[in-house]
Amino acid sequence: MSAVRDVACFGEALCDLYETDAGSSLGRTFQRELGGASANCAVTLARLGLKVGLIAAVGKDDVGEALLADLEAEDVDVSHVARLDAPTGLAIVRRDASGIPSFAPYRKGTADQLLAAAHVKDAALKVRYAVVGTSALVTPELRGAVDKLIAGVKKAKGVLVLDLNVRPSLYPDVDTMRKQVGELAGHFALVKASERDLGALAGKRGLTWLEDHAKSATWLLTRGENGAAAVGAHGQTTAPTRRVRCVDATGAGDAFLAGVIAVLASAGAKPDGKEWKDAKLWMRALETGHLLAAKAVSAVGATTGVANVSDIRAKVKAAKK
Repeated sequence: MSAVRDVACFGEALCDLYETDAGSSLGRTFQRELGGASANCAVTLARLGLKVGLIAAVGKDDVGEALLADLEAEDVDVSHVARLDAPTGLAIVRRDASGIPSFAPYRKGTADQLLAAAHVKDAALKVRYAVVGTSALVTPELRGAVDKLIAGVKKAKGVLVLDLNVRPSLYPDVDTMRKQVGELAGHFALVKASERDLGALAGKRGLTWLEDHAKSATWLLTRGENGAAAVGAHGQTTAPTRRVRCVDATGAGDAFLAGVIAVLASAGAKPDGKEWKDAKLWMRALETGHLLAAKAVSAVGATTGVANVSDIRAKVKAAKK
């Protein structure tokens, strides 16, 4: 990533294991898929034609090597993915009859939790956009790495995007989670939040939480079947969700966010520029996000369904500045 890249995705690169046979405890089989919000977002951005790099860590094990091979095959730059002497993170995924997943993470002492400031190189931060998920705050090492990323991207005049991918089970306690996420949010120009994320942070006072912690940011609000909204300097723009059959909702939010970022980055939108205040551009971004989310839920695996995107890629290219 020596030249300026379009987007850097910081944080998780995991292996998702989907249970495919719910027989006896000794007879179950699993399907391996690429996982981790950051890796999912990076893959979708690359499929849309953006130059994207991943800043993350995997173990020096077969799982880590397989993840890197998958990412490289997608044209994601993995030159800034650290290989550590720790296991690669795993998550067992189970889906209900509606395709809604639940996760059993195996991430104590895993490589993704040990990514530190020393692993984040200055060259990785020369990007137009950088995406950080709040699960990248759960260890002191990760918090140091996030601080370095924020400083570096600001220096490069890049746009910082925060994904409120709230996972309370990864934190020591809820109060710590709320404190750390709240302290982080003020650094970001775009904050994505689902109803579930805001509920975990502030209960029914979700919008008040955003007012208190990310008042100057544009808010990207996702409401499941009730659509999405972008609220910021351009005003408020809303777009309905596309109605499709949901096989697996894993990664839908990641695909949505990738679509929004792809349109904004291609248009050269920055918080101090006129594009950022263009309501039509935000509508195009939301609609692109919904198109990709609809694909994501159509198959098992966070990125499996995000295929045959040439038409969406053309829409993104049309936004190019």
